[in-house]
Amino acid sequence: MDRIVRAHTPLGDDQLLFRSMRGSEGLSQLFEFDVELLSTDASIGAKSLLGKPLALEIRTAGAPRFLHGHVARFTVAGREGGRTRHTVYRAVVRPWLWYLTRTSNSRVFQGKSAVQIIAEVLDAYGFVFENRLCADYRAWDYCAQFNETDFAFVSRLMELEGIYYYFKHEKNQHTLVLADDISGHDELPDYACIDCFAADRPLEDDLEVIDAWQASAELRTGSYAVGDFNFTMPKADMFSARQLPIGASQDGHDMYEWMGDYAAPGQGEHYARVRLEEVQALSERSDGHATVRGMAPGWRFTMRGAPRDADNREYLLVSVSYDLREAGYASAEGRGRYSFGFVAQPAALPFRAPRGTPMPRATGPQTATVVGPDGQEIWTDEYGRVKLQFRWDRQGQSNQDSSAWVRVSQAWAGDGFGTVHVPRVGQEVMVDFIGGRVDRPIVIGRLYNTDRMPPFDLPAEATKSGIVSRSTPGGSPADANAIVFDDMMGAEQVLLHAQRNLDTEVEADEIHTTGGTRTTLIKGHESSTFESGEERHITKGALETIDGGETRTVTGGAIERVSDGETRTITGGAIETISGGERRTVTGGIDETVNGDVIVTVNGAVLRLVTGADIRITCAGRVEIVNAIDGKLVLGPDNTVVTGPKTVTAPDITYNSTTSEINVTNFKLNATVSAYNTPTQVMKGDTDNWWQRMMMEGTKRQALAYAWSFDRYGNKMQFSGVNWLIQSLFLNISGVNWLEAKYRPKLKALKRKKSVVTANAGGTESTSTGLENNT
Repeated sequence: MDRIVRAHTPLGDDQLLFRSMRGSEGLSQLFEFDVELLSTDASIGAKSLLGKPLALEIRTAGAPRFLHGHVARFTVAGREGGRTRHTVYRAVVRPWLWYLTRTSNSRVFQGKSAVQIIAEVLDAYGFVFENRLCADYRAWDYCAQFNETDFAFVSRLMELEGIYYYFKHEKNQHTLVLADDISGHDELPDYACIDCFAADRPLEDDLEVIDAWQASAELRTGSYAVGDFNFTMPKADMFSARQLPIGASQDGHDMYEWMGDYAAPGQGEHYARVRLEEVQALSERSDGHATVRGMAPGWRFTMRGAPRDADNREYLLVSVSYDLREAGYASAEGRGRYSFGFVAQPAALPFRAPRGTPMPRATGPQTATVVGPDGQEIWTDEYGRVKLQFRWDRQGQSNQDSSAWVRVSQAWAGDGFGTVHVPRVGQEVMVDFIGGRVDRPIVIGRLYNTDRMPPFDLPAEATKSGIVSRSTPGGSPADANAIVFDDMMGAEQVLLHAQRNLDTEVEADEIHTTGGTRTTLIKGHESSTFESGEERHITKGALETIDGGETRTVTGGAIERVSDGETRTITGGAIETISGGERRTVTGGIDETVNGDVIVTVNGAVLRLVTGADIRITCAGRVEIVNAIDGKLVLGPDNTVVTGPKTVTAPDITYNSTTSEINVTNFKLNATVSAYNTPTQVMKGDTDNWWQRMMMEGTKRQALAYAWSFDRYGNKMQFSGVNWLIQSLFLNISGVNWLEAKYRPKLKALKRKKSVVTANAGGTESTSTGLENNT
């Protein structure tokens, strides 16, 4: 008997005989064929064909067609009833793509398009697939497969991008074909045109026609809009919309979807178009039945002979259901049945698979580890993002390629201001997902674990809180900057620690208030600049100790007020330079003790005003040198007491006095002297001009003069005492005229005569005028 359907298995062509098959296949669907087989061999085990190929060969008017798949389930169903001795076996046949439902994974893909990701997943199974895609697909920065099968993962990627698939069957294999446009579909082999046979006409047994046809239309939306956000372009308009009314009433309704899964404004157009084509693909569908044995989804055909001319056009087969049954193998046992139901849509209407595969959602935050290249303790970009190794990613290598850059939530973020804490390599972080999508992770916190413990000894130091950093690279726990708050009652403390430098900037005022003691230790140098002055107020005394030198430079004025005394002790000398003058006012006394020498150099004039007494005591001699005029004004009495010798050396000495009294016990004069009397001399109230022309004039030679002594009882000159070397001394002698009345006779001869007094070292006296020793 010539059979229409034959089964081919690894057991041999005649080992298993085809009895029946029911099943269906369609675009973006995993086909499933329930095949019933017969065999005279009852020993075939249930595992004999599991995972092995099975092909059904169907005889057609042209070349035979095949339905090929892999046995996913095999059942030994027992013996066939009746007079036959066949054992019944049932096999569930599925495509190799079904194997992807048997594998689940969680992993990350970076920098690849959806097509590249799908190809990478499919390649791992070693079966044949064909790429007939026409569109260009963007690369995804980050795409995660999370707790889902490989089939669910590739299915949702295809559905999102508008990609669908179907299978081409051959005797020894079936090929997965990826398509996104009608150009990815060929005409049905040997059935490019199929007749539509009227239902009221008798159908011949071997006539392959469409014998049932129902065309339908469904109201669908005519507009679809999508939107998304990209933080690198926060002001960019990411909104995209596509409109295509189907030409029916009430078709102008709009669908809007936020988070359209794209990253740039130009990409939104693709997704808006695909979403609109997805909902409008169901706007025109036709259900039919045929006896055409070559019917297969994914192929095109043109119908002709339909009662309605509008139905005579090209269609794309969307799905096909099979109901095939061979006649019995016993003699004269029934007839075979070969029925094909199908769903088609106009070829001009784009097909898109509905998004039926759910996207995995993170039901809550997860933890991950910050990773980076070997040797790097911090790995970040200009946005402060980090790379992560998720716990569920088995393929990650815990390096800079384990994930894309992941944003990090900060406590405060503004335009050039806010907080920045970049998680470091090896740290555990808390990760949440925007919209629950695992493709959009964001770091929301940091966590301690056994490998990385807190900086405080907990729970003993539970009162402490703050921030403790770590110097990098290669820092130890001792290398840190820190701000620590200790809230222990009675021992509250704020600790600010800079591991190296501390820079403080205050744009306006700064106020420090210390209720207790303040201690500052500066091991290096301190430099302070006060651009607008400095004011310090110390209410209870100040103690300043400088172990080294101190240099103070005041380019402007300096005012120092000490209201309750000041004691300064300088053990190593002091140098004070004042370039702009100094004014000191001391309202009380000054007690100044200098244990060493004092050298005062005044390059200008010195003016000293002493309103009270001025007492100076010099215990070990005093030398005073005046390079210019030395003027002295004494408004009151002037007393000079010299207990030792006194020497005055000067080219000229002039004494001007209204009244002068000289009391000299011993006076020694070494001089070449010219002495003139004053015009008028007054002594004891007597006025006489007798002394007006008296003069003593000597030559420029050394003279020894003994002290002059005047008494009212006689004119007596006695020379002894101090040696004076006088160059042209002018003596304005007053106060001696009172002797004139008593000694006029003896002095009359001396009037207007010159006298030269020469004293020698031996103490003798001689005069050129004949004066006696007692003259």
